[in-house]
Amino acid sequence: MARAYSDRPLTPGVVTIWYRAPELLLGTKQYTPAVDMWSAGLILAELIHSEPCLTGETSIDQLSLILKLLGSPTLDDLSALSVLGCPDLIQWRREALAFGRPDNLERRFLSASSVETVTMLRGLLTWNPQARWTAGEALGRGKGKLSVRGEQWWTESPWAIKPELLPTYPEVRNGTSLHSLQHRGKDANVEVAQAGLGASRSQAGTYVFDFEDERTVHRPSKRPRAR
Repeated sequence: MARAYSDRPLTPGVVTIWYRAPELLLGTKQYTPAVDMWSAGLILAELIHSEPCLTGETSIDQLSLILKLLGSPTLDDLSALSVLGCPDLIQWRREALAFGRPDNLERRFLSASSVETVTMLRGLLTWNPQARWTAGEALGRGKGKLSVRGEQWWTESPWAIKPELLPTYPEVRNGTSLHSLQHRGKDANVEVAQAGLGASRSQAGTYVFDFEDERTVHRPSKRPRAR
């Protein structure tokens, strides 16, 4: 949820279906930032296996895949979903919900990760959105028990890389590298501004990024004019 939310009804049709939380799949219009934490958990799972974790084509199909991964929801989980006013919950329980399914999260991910990683996934991927870890708990910020477990994951190897060490790529406009202009002194600031102005007038929305040598410029192909 990129924007602030309120108590007013919201649309359940948010997030790509592969990363949609159970409460959204069941049609609730009263959800919280917990839907984002579910998506974050599936992105982490995708990074572990280098492929999407749950690839359902419909809401019912996606719920079936969640059922195979997390096992059957408990009565407390179903009660929490009912409180959210999920309109499709009753029909799903009657027609598609299978009770007694085991939890396969550890079996699927432990061999490719660590105990703490599985703990992180288990905290983010829960049927009950109220029991799902918050962003602060997942980051290990705070003094609660869940925050301590989240912090343990961030302190194990491999550690997170510092932002200043992340790779960057020079931006090129109109055949001129802005990075090289900025290293030629104050007079180059005018050229930088002119380069940006020229790009906005003649090539709006067609920036070129040089991923190799600064002397090599890969120009975008001309788009066919609409008729």
